[in-house]
Amino acid sequence: MDATPGDEVVAVGRRQRIRRWLAERRLRQWWKAGVAAILAVAALFGGLDTVDTKVTPFKIGEEFSDGQFAVTIERASLTEQVRGAGRVLGPKTPGRRYLGVVAMLRNDGTVPGRLRNELDLRGVPGEEFFGVFRFHDGSSIQTLGPDLTEQLVFIWLVPTDALAPGDTATVRIWKKTYTQLMVAYGGKEWIDSPTDYGLIEVPVGATS
Repeated sequence: MDATPGDEVVAVGRRQRIRRWLAERRLRQWWKAGVAAILAVAALFGGLDTVDTKVTPFKIGEEFSDGQFAVTIERASLTEQVRGAGRVLGPKTPGRRYLGVVAMLRNDGTVPGRLRNELDLRGVPGEEFFGVFRFHDGSSIQTLGPDLTEQLVFIWLVPTDALAPGDTATVRIWKKTYTQLMVAYGGKEWIDSPTDYGLIEVPVGATS
């Protein structure tokens, strides 16, 4: 069947919407990367004197608010494998162990919050993020909805010789601002501060 002029108009309109959507996504990503790059270069050459890194230390059992989430770190432990939801989630891996950090999170924002980069493990070369899981049943979780509270386990694969029971793990949580990304396109998103964060030293235990 031959295409009609109406079909061609619809196809062109669809392609334009797709291109516009892709352009918006690229602009958002470039905006985030651009802010971080500008601040990094400025800091390197001594610019932006009014922008100073602000570190807020906090302790085990103490609530820390990053603007979006209220986070209470409870404990950390090393294990050879990860079990949950009635099955093995992380099998034994030669030369590697799993570091799990248990935390209570409450979403104080008005939109679902992504959990993937909420906790930033510091000073462990070769670490690899494994995932976020609900503590009570071991099910995987990607986002936490507004006004919801959940006990979660953030897990990383780390080299066997990187941490041992009795050591401490350093965890950083970036403060966030609910920011208008592009005035022309609308929409807001939680953006990590390039300078301000909370920092906690978590004693590492062991589980069988």
